[in-house]
Amino acid sequence: MNGVVDLRSCLESWPFDEAKNIRIEHGVNGRDIILVRQPMGLEQYEVDGRPDGRQVNGMETVLDFHQARINGWIQNQTALVFELTPEECAELFDEANVFYRRLVVLFRVKDWPRAERDAAQILRLLEYVSHRAQCSQDRLRLEPWRPHLTRIHAVAHAMKLLSEKPCQDIFQKVRATNSILQIFDDGAADYGMIEEVLVESIRDSLAGLPAFHPSKEMCFLRQGDYWKIQYQGHTTFLKSMRGLHCLACLLRHPGREFHVSELLAHLLEVPAAPTAVLANGSQHKQLVPPRLADGIPILDTRAKTEYKRRVTELRQELEEAEQFNDPNRANNAKHEMNVITQQLAAAIGLGGRERKISSEAERARCAVTKRIKQAIQKIAGGIPTLGHHLTARVKTGYFCSYNPYPDHPVAWRF
Repeated sequence: MNGVVDLRSCLESWPFDEAKNIRIEHGVNGRDIILVRQPMGLEQYEVDGRPDGRQVNGMETVLDFHQARINGWIQNQTALVFELTPEECAELFDEANVFYRRLVVLFRVKDWPRAERDAAQILRLLEYVSHRAQCSQDRLRLEPWRPHLTRIHAVAHAMKLLSEKPCQDIFQKVRATNSILQIFDDGAADYGMIEEVLVESIRDSLAGLPAFHPSKEMCFLRQGDYWKIQYQGHTTFLKSMRGLHCLACLLRHPGREFHVSELLAHLLEVPAAPTAVLANGSQHKQLVPPRLADGIPILDTRAKTEYKRRVTELRQELEEAEQFNDPNRANNAKHEMNVITQQLAAAIGLGGRERKISSEAERARCAVTKRIKQAIQKIAGGIPTLGHHLTARVKTGYFCSYNPYPDHPVAWRF
């Protein structure tokens, strides 16, 4: 423990007082710093630049570094698509946290220009991640906090204008752009009351630290007649429903395909199917009903014709996109072609033989799909980011599966 700094002498000379726990001092490098006295220690923030004073490859912030990197790539035409990895997004989320902590302090000391600056910085970071992140959950993680940050930024901007020139013209301008102030009439403005109303309007937004980089613990836990679901720092409790049981089964086995008959058997709490012995002597559950081949084709002649026509159109569209160097259009065309290919693969077996479905299998598919989608809709009402994740990563049909991003798996606790 050699070299550990003992702060007791400093803390004893500055007793904790929640009403007077912020000071602005000169740092050893000549720059001003903000000191915040906590019950058992101190917090320190740079007044300008990144709050912790750290630089990233010579840049002032992580956001500046990534923006400079992509600008360099665009100028050199070395990359058509630039995406942030989950690790890079995590670093940006950490940066958003330190900026937000300083933002709260700036509001307390009424430094409105810097408060507006930090709120704008976090909003720029949010916008950048939402457009550049590889994984949808990273793109959506900051979205629940956008209304709070937008409101905080608007109030900081209004307070800055009013403090710079408290006259009627400025008041009318601020009132026109801030719905909070529309309660005041056109008479003489009481600026003390205006300040109080503005600060009160965001008190709840400033009260808690947003989960920019929340706990990684995710749970899908049944507790009696309810399910406790936790994802990216958000928690919801849902009354038990059959679709949640299906989802739990899929989440327990990422990447594995379950036939709808097996999921229905799981719901009924009976054995899914008899065990069959394969030619090599190994055992395998017979998930597909025996009469599956006695039904109707999965795709009729008209559907197959429409698929072929659409594939031809997509190939032409892909050629045009590559010719005009339009990566977004090319990626969209490739994605739709992959989806059609998967549909055709599911409908056509070896040798081009048509796969068929029985009426029992079709009813099972409809029932399971409906229940899973209803469950995802319920989850989205409590945790929108998880709703988006499950919508994108859960596949339904005759075979259902949960397929998380390979480079960003979710460690669920059951």
